[in-house]
Amino acid sequence: MRVHFLGIGGSGASAAAALAQAQGFEVAGCDLEPNNEFTSTFNNDQLLKGHSASHIKEDTYLLIITPAILSLDPNNPELITAKEKNIPIMTWQQFLGKHLTKDKFIIAVCGTHGKTTTTAMIAQMLEDARLDPTAILGAIVPKWKTNYRVGMGKYFVVEADEFNDNFLHLKPNITVVTNIEMDHPEYFKDFEAVKKSFDKFKKQSKKIIDKPNSKLINFPLKVPGDFNISNASLAYQIGLLLDINPQIIKQSLQNYSGVGRRFEYIEMYKSAKVYSDFGHHPTEIKVTLQAAREKFPKERILVIYQPHMFSRTKAFFEDFVKVFKEAPVDKIFIMDIYPSREVDTSLVTSQQLIKATNKSTVLYIGNASETLEKLKPEIQSGDVLLFMSAGDTDKLARELVNP
Repeated sequence: MRVHFLGIGGSGASAAAALAQAQGFEVAGCDLEPNNEFTSTFNNDQLLKGHSASHIKEDTYLLIITPAILSLDPNNPELITAKEKNIPIMTWQQFLGKHLTKDKFIIAVCGTHGKTTTTAMIAQMLEDARLDPTAILGAIVPKWKTNYRVGMGKYFVVEADEFNDNFLHLKPNITVVTNIEMDHPEYFKDFEAVKKSFDKFKKQSKKIIDKPNSKLINFPLKVPGDFNISNASLAYQIGLLLDINPQIIKQSLQNYSGVGRRFEYIEMYKSAKVYSDFGHHPTEIKVTLQAAREKFPKERILVIYQPHMFSRTKAFFEDFVKVFKEAPVDKIFIMDIYPSREVDTSLVTSQQLIKATNKSTVLYIGNASETLEKLKPEIQSGDVLLFMSAGDTDKLARELVNP
């Protein structure tokens, strides 16, 4: 059956497309820029640049979209053509729930923070226990070189996202909840709405693990931060629940070295260490900067942060100010806000954030195209550079070390 992915360049849609292909679907897809780190497993003739009605063939069985298309590009020619031809349209999350996870034992990991890491820890543990799992998550796993794994075993480990109520398309055998906090103010009107969404998801799950049921693990990990001890403790509990040998669980978690953009070491720039992190919520920034200081107690730490979305920056404005004021780092350079799926309506600016923080070490550095040139003169020998955001900073970190 031929399926067409509209927005195949996204991390989630591309992984769903790859899993669909592994399950026997004939896959094609398009995006404004379809060739990236997430789509490297597809042939060039499967990846179409831009959007056109001609991408929807007569034998297309399904059009699979990213949820953002419906609000950002409702007049998309492929969307309109599919409707005219009565071709069913579903989001990739719906497709995942209805087709890809069919007849599998689903382990879903949800939560405001830590879900990518916990998903990767569980998937690696099942792999190390030779249970050959299938998995899908929001970051590249270095060992797989992708953000998914095709397995022949019965287990399917899924990073389940609450935005847009996307996770409600899954009916898990086990659900892991890392934590619940207000996020996605562009979708949820308040924290009550977030909690209601999670409660609904829990009701669809056969078993819930939402906190370590005994003491936290007491063995060292390669990844820094107390939050990773909590993530690993939840993964440990899943391992015990699935009757995996405790020694295998422990060894797997101790060997876990992280995923892409989660305090990921990139390379050296001259004699400074460069790291990239996906953190864009005040809580994530706070705990990551604390972990950075624990890992590098004496080094000079420079943070390059790009606020993510106007609605989030506005909703958590005071929280961001508090985090930047108390951050245990030497300098924070703040870029212009990354719009993501929003349009700038002058709701809030980075300059307002910096002014409210009122700290000489929190500075404005401009837009993505000027950031590196302004940053380079600031870098000293032995510095630790931490690029943080869900926007452009990962690309900038890699550009810095490999111009």
